Amino acid sequence: MTDIVTAAVKGVVRNPTAASVGVGTESQLALGEHSQQLVANVHGEYFEVNYRGKLFTANVTAVTIPAIASGLVSVFTLYNPPNSGVIGEVVSVQLGDVLASDVVGTIGWYSSSAALTALGTFTTLASPRSSIVQNPAANSIKFYSAYTHSGTPLREDIITALGAVTDTNVLPIEKNYNGKLLLPPGIAMSIAATAAMATTGSDLQATWAEWPV
Repeated sequence: MTDIVTAAVKGVVRNPTAASVGVGTESQLALGEHSQQLVANVHGEYFEVNYRGKLFTANVTAVTIPAIASGLVSVFTLYNPPNSGVIGEVVSVQLGDVLASDVVGTIGWYSSSAALTALGTFTTLASPRSSIVQNPAANSIKFYSAYTHSGTPLREDIITALGAVTDTNVLPIEKNYNGKLLLPPGIAMSIAATAAMATTGSDLQATWAEWPV
């Protein structure tokens, strides 16, 4: 016990399994053998940002994912306005292929520069949802179910690839990003494919968090 107390006072190494700390007791942070902070999960990774009302989701049903081209007319676009004051963290994206077969191709996120984004045509502003069920969505990043890019957007990320036309997808495809895909202010980013998809063949959904710049 003496060694544990001494270590806690010095803030060096404390074995959290050797002593308990009562409610209301001031304590040093628990450190491991190599000075790493020891923590225990109480909630999921995105609980806090969701609880604070900054986690959002958007989806579309039975759409045709367009093939990448100049003047791409997107059916799923996230747009971060230049003065939003936030950076978007894409948390996950899901694809539900509602047809038994589809074309061979790759589906991904494509973006335009800030200058080209501003020249695009913002056609249909849609309504995302808060990830707190039935809460109003106070989102800064906009979701468009129709947006026309100026020029040809560049691919930023591969979501998935489809094989032979006889393949049957019985489960949704999901990709989680873990901080690897960020949407800065002034940029529009859309989901597109390398080849034209089957008509009204796909459901799409994306979840993102918004953090102060």
